[in-house]
Amino acid sequence: MSTNMRTAIKARLAAELPALGGRCYDWHEPTGTTVKPFATVKPAEYAAEVENAPWCGTKAVFEIALYADKSAAADLDALVAEAEQALDGIKLSAGPSEPGFTCRFEGFAGSERIEETVQALVRILRIAVVAAGSDSAASASSADEWLEALCGWTSAAAGADWSVYRQQWPQDYAAPAVLWRIEQAESENRDAASAELRKRMVGHVVGRTDAERYAMVGTLAAELGRLTRLSIDPIGKQAVQPGLVTGDYRPDGLTAGQITVTFRQIVPKSSPNAPLIGDVHYGGGLN
Repeated sequence: MSTNMRTAIKARLAAELPALGGRCYDWHEPTGTTVKPFATVKPAEYAAEVENAPWCGTKAVFEIALYADKSAAADLDALVAEAEQALDGIKLSAGPSEPGFTCRFEGFAGSERIEETVQALVRILRIAVVAAGSDSAASASSADEWLEALCGWTSAAAGADWSVYRQQWPQDYAAPAVLWRIEQAESENRDAASAELRKRMVGHVVGRTDAERYAMVGTLAAELGRLTRLSIDPIGKQAVQPGLVTGDYRPDGLTAGQITVTFRQIVPKSSPNAPLIGDVHYGGGLN
């Protein structure tokens, strides 16, 4: 997959950075006579591909090196800004038979320097790419009543422009979107007749712009904080209560969630004569 990703990134740079004149190469191709400016793309040295968390599929990191004449520092600055704009948050296709992937700017690899082998000034951008791995059906519904209720509430709170997914990003996810997943489930005895169930949910928010993402993180965190109960079975009049809600604007929504909320419910024990169990903890994804 990394070869096709690299090809797609080079094509994107060639299309969006006209100053390059299509000069986008693999890292080993340029020589001292290569016309400047130009760009090279290669997998990061420490890992061509790493398996990321199950909700966001495969992650790869690439280094985008931009080269300009040694006396053209201002031109290089402009190329760097254009490259970041061309790739950060953009979804590209690795080929007709492969899932699309989303690019994320992760800063620079080292400082600006002169590359003597090609007699050029160079700056290297680090671009992470994430290829979501689940099919659409797996992300469209869940057997968990709590998760379904939260996703339904989110659809109403966010509005019709926002897609809401369960547990995993689908390959064809569309921004703006929210993904909710169950991170942990717990059960604790209260007394001989009842127990408290708790589930911690993590919300991932991906916007078309940073401003849109920030606004929705704030909206959902605030509205969840005001929520007193979430109905999970209107007919049976069952509901869960939200507890602590946290919102963090810093993480990338595709790979790391920005919102955490814990719901709880008091339930009767099924058999008062059964042996008592103290605490039960479960961590991981539920479908």
